[in-house]
Amino acid sequence: MSATDRLMILYSGGTIGMQASAQGLVPAAGFDVRLRARLASEPQREVPAWHYRELLPPIDSANMNQRHWLALCDAIVAAVEEDGCDAVLLLHGTDTLAYSAAALSFLLLGLGVPVVLTGAMRPADAPGSDAWDNLFGALDALAHGVAP
Repeated sequence: MSATDRLMILYSGGTIGMQASAQGLVPAAGFDVRLRARLASEPQREVPAWHYRELLPPIDSANMNQRHWLALCDAIVAAVEEDGCDAVLLLHGTDTLAYSAAALSFLLLGLGVPVVLTGAMRPADAPGSDAWDNLFGALDALAHGVAP
């Protein structure tokens, strides 16, 4: 179990990145902008070097299906094999996170790097949100080393 040196953060949508709209909360693209701003406001926080990718369009995880699992698998494998990432943090909605974790555990069998999934019960920008604590908890774990 070694510390992560090069991390990919993969955003699929879900509550963690939702924003308010006239139709209520909707999945919003560009979560990396909010993440970078939050990290800039906490310069003492140590995080591994990371790059970002998102499924387009980001979805409400209640709509997650096999096609999405295959797209997530492809993105994760590409991050490891093409980009040299030694860990992946998948930001995912809570409605189907357990199903996605189960599907990916089979699709990524033998990958050899940790893939950590996290989400939130409230959007990152909502009062009382657990999003940043969950995300930074996952980043801290990866920074210190997580078994594949």
